[in-house]
Amino acid sequence: MSDARRPCRRAVLVLAGLLLALPVLAATKPAQSFHDSDADAPYKVWNSTPAITMPPLLLDVSDSSVVVEWMTDSAADGRVRYGEHALDHTAVAAHDGLLDVGTFHRVVIDGLEPGHSYQYQVASRRVVALKPYWPERGNAVQGATLRFTALDAARPDARFAVVTDTHENVPRIHTLLGEIRKTPEDFVAHLGDTVNWAASEPQFKDVFLAPTAEDLGGTVSLLYVHGNHEYRGPFARELGPYLHAQDGRYDYARDDGPLHLIAIDTGEDKPDDTNVYAGLNDLRDYRRAGLARFGQALAAPRTRGAPFTVVLGHQPDWGWTGGENAKWTQLANAAHVDLFIAGHEHRFMLIKPGERGNDFPILVVGQDQVAWVEATDATLKVTVTDSNGKLVHAFTLAHKTK
Repeated sequence: MSDARRPCRRAVLVLAGLLLALPVLAATKPAQSFHDSDADAPYKVWNSTPAITMPPLLLDVSDSSVVVEWMTDSAADGRVRYGEHALDHTAVAAHDGLLDVGTFHRVVIDGLEPGHSYQYQVASRRVVALKPYWPERGNAVQGATLRFTALDAARPDARFAVVTDTHENVPRIHTLLGEIRKTPEDFVAHLGDTVNWAASEPQFKDVFLAPTAEDLGGTVSLLYVHGNHEYRGPFARELGPYLHAQDGRYDYARDDGPLHLIAIDTGEDKPDDTNVYAGLNDLRDYRRAGLARFGQALAAPRTRGAPFTVVLGHQPDWGWTGGENAKWTQLANAAHVDLFIAGHEHRFMLIKPGERGNDFPILVVGQDQVAWVEATDATLKVTVTDSNGKLVHAFTLAHKTK
């Protein structure tokens, strides 16, 4: 919980500077007032409206929920109106009974029906002065009305696309996601290394969050997988609120039609005591806990019940695990995993069953490539193309008894 509030707290700290140039008091009710009626407001209402600086990004969609994230240029609250046929429900960004106030907004919409489509609209109302009594407000800004669809394990088929290792290259993001937007994908998985290192919120917004949000158009959800480069830089410890799945972790499981998806965090690619980390890494214990959660996810009934189980991770060798890499492979073999999709190598690789003690193929997606995954109850088809749409490789897996 506390991590999720960090961006909001930073925004509150700048309010003192904002008060030096207060806007003019509003004379009438704002035309775009989204929440509260200001006609007889007992607190001051300023004629100041925030601007949306990052459009809505859908993150971590499931069969019953989704995260909506966006940014504004000044401190504000965050709300989402949504519904199947009308905008008749509201979800807010809040913690411990208080609405979040900041420039980064993250709202979880839950209680959704599997496979149903919903319309939604984000809005943020300016907070000019966050006083202990009589806080002062401004106007609200609203986004466009957009649509998304919840996942559904009962569907007869599923399809998604995979990209990886975009490394702050915004043209690369536009090229890859531009191709994906041409097809009706259920979601897009990004397998990490969105940055070379995490420097600040503005940097992370400019080189990854904003271009990704723009290209996905607020209608296609992103499933994010943690890369090793996101462990580096002064802002690395602040990335959780922007990228975590709904339970506050980087590892999670999702179901989409015939697919059972397990996302894992493969951590860093070097030992904790490597000199460049100056003793500030503690991946050994973190990865051991991750291994235990991986085993629990694989032991779930859905792993054996779903036609196909696919693991998503950044590093194809499981990353640095303190010498316990074989344990990850053994768990995956015992659970009859069908496919492991990874990145990290910046080039296409297909590691066949048996080459690394694995009973399943390991697909490594290249830096300027897209992997297209289509599944039915009978087959799992994978096609890899380059940034120009040229075929790199394709293969099909048949359903097997588990």
